Parts: sequence; structure tokens; C-alpha cells
Amino acid sequence: MSKNLQGKRVLVAVGEFSEGMETYYMVYRLMEEGIKPVIAAAEVKRLQLVVHDFDPQYSNYIEMTGYCIQTEVAYRDVNPAEYDGLIIPGGRGPEEIRQYKEVRKIVGYFFDHNLPLGAMCHGPQVITASRSVKGRKMTAYGGIRADLELAGAVYIDEPTVIDDKLVTSRGWPDLPDFMPKFLRVLGGA
Repeated sequence: MSKNLQGKRVLVAVGEFSEGMETYYMVYRLMEEGIKPVIAAAEVKRLQLVVHDFDPQYSNYIEMTGYCIQTEVAYRDVNPAEYDGLIIPGGRGPEEIRQYKEVRKIVGYFFDHNLPLGAMCHGPQVITASRSVKGRKMTAYGGIRADLELAGAVYIDEPTVIDDKLVTSRGWPDLPDFMPKFLRVLGGA
């Protein structure tokens, strides 16, 4: 554990059908570093996650029912100033949560205050719905590359892209690259 990470609090923004491996991997890595992950969703409840995988017979990913996760706080009750970082797993959850004005305000707070903000897979959709990303270097699941470019981002097809305090990644296969980099940004390195 890094001493400069212990005791920090990171908001984990999920929605119905967020990607399970991304969500749980992020949560457990935060816990391993002595960081308190706080799971946020539209409502405090047991939330269904999904598993995305790739099957060569299909041109896109497949989706299966995954684990559930208990959320701890509703977006309407989040005070972003109480958190040191924000992380947004992918899956279909970002498609849902970007619609909530409370989520856009939370993301905007982290973006505007240049605080650690991580997003994976489809997670950058929440960022582009919240703030302008013109000129920002980002990556995401390849299927939303055009969305990022149309929003003005410079798309870089790498496992993880760091642009100041913004850390983005393509998807769950890149978790071992993404989390150490997000943790370094969170720790101020």
C-alpha cells in the first residue's frame, strides 16, 4: 500500500448493466491500496452488472448477466467535494448515467477542479456528456472512437491514456495497465 493513497475516498459511478469485471476490479484495487471506494448509482440498491466478452463468430462484443453490486449512495446525495477521485467503469451503465444532471454535475466538478477522473470502455461517454473534451487526449472502447473525436478529443488507441488528471482506457483487458496509472494520478505522482 502506498501511504499517500491510504484514507482517500473514490466515488465509483455505475448504472444498470455496468461492466462487472471493470467495476469489481476497480473496487478491489482501490481497497487493496487502503482507499475507500464508494459505489454510487441513481438509487441505493442492489444493482445488476454484466459481463462483456468477445466471440470470434460475432462482429461486436457479447453480453451476459454478471454479478450484482450493492450501491451506497444515490447521485442526488453526492457531494463531490468529499471525494479525492472519481472512476467510471464501462458497459452500458454510462449510457444510462450520462442522462442524469446530478452525474453531469459530479463529473463536471472533477473535470473543472482538475481532480483525478478515470473512465474505461464506454465511461468516457459520461465525460463528453458533462464537459467539453476539445483537444484532450483520450481513449475508449473502439466502438465509441467517433463519439470522442466528434466531441473534439484526440483519440489515442493505447491501453491507457493520461491527460493531466484525466485517465482513460479501452476496456477490461487493459485493467492491469489502467489501475496502476489511475492510482499514480490519484496519489499525486
